[in-house]
Amino acid sequence: MKTHYINKVIGSVAVGVCLLATAGQQAKAGEMYQGWNYSIDSFSDGSGGSNYEIKGFAVTETADSVYVALTGGTPLTGTYASGADDDNIGWGDMFFNFSGKDFATAEAEGSLLGVRFASTNDSGVDQVGLFNNVATKSVTGENNGYGSTRRYYDSGYNKANTMGTDIATADEAYSYLYGDDVAANPTRSNTTVTNVIDSGNFVGEINLLTGAQLAAQGLDFGNFGANGPQTFGFQLDKSLLGGVLPGGINSFMAHVLLECANDGVALAGNIDIPVEQQDVPEPAGLLSLGFAGLAFLKSRKGRQA
Repeated sequence: MKTHYINKVIGSVAVGVCLLATAGQQAKAGEMYQGWNYSIDSFSDGSGGSNYEIKGFAVTETADSVYVALTGGTPLTGTYASGADDDNIGWGDMFFNFSGKDFATAEAEGSLLGVRFASTNDSGVDQVGLFNNVATKSVTGENNGYGSTRRYYDSGYNKANTMGTDIATADEAYSYLYGDDVAANPTRSNTTVTNVIDSGNFVGEINLLTGAQLAAQGLDFGNFGANGPQTFGFQLDKSLLGGVLPGGINSFMAHVLLECANDGVALAGNIDIPVEQQDVPEPAGLLSLGFAGLAFLKSRKGRQA
């Protein structure tokens, strides 16, 4: 099965859902509700019980911000686990892939963005915030987890909507994460699953938000019966994304796994980057360029005289 890439138009008011299917197959779409784009995960694929159950992932945008929300059984600061090296298992880092390619290819090409939002996790970067040119690594070994996606599924957790509405089957997960047709190359699915940033360039800070703060922005996992005991998220300034993405509609696939890889969720959508929020030369720089141009023209005119 080839990878599906799904475009969804999101904003303060939902304006529709665009679907892009590859290999002649119809792509699956998540859910748009009151301006939020939702991916609802299976409620029974959290290996280890309710503390490791992710229920949903949602994104919305305003003119100048992107809001991201997660809900499930794992607190932002993680949960006690004696089998982990630090006695704590929490959230891995979140990855945004705007390349239109699979995750492994995007990483190899240096086009992944990553967000470290859980300050207590085992990420390879120290700061909470947005990173670009991201390389990834696995921390499942330190967290008594699964060494590969195949081992997770073979342990009885191959459920419908395995990584949410947008990566609904195990074959779709293999195809997106590893980039190969697993039917033709089944050993590819035994590749180590990576779930945190190993290295990257710090772009800027994020603002962590509580469930109540997100609800004030219109978040409603309850509409899908997906409210977990832990709901939180973050706000990201579009001006940060404007420094690494072109202006206009940018399609993405995003996903996050727990540190143990006992569950994960993905979401496909779009973020609209206003042209004025892209990086442009500073006014002082433009002014100096103008003076230099004038000096060049004057010197050239003098030589011609």
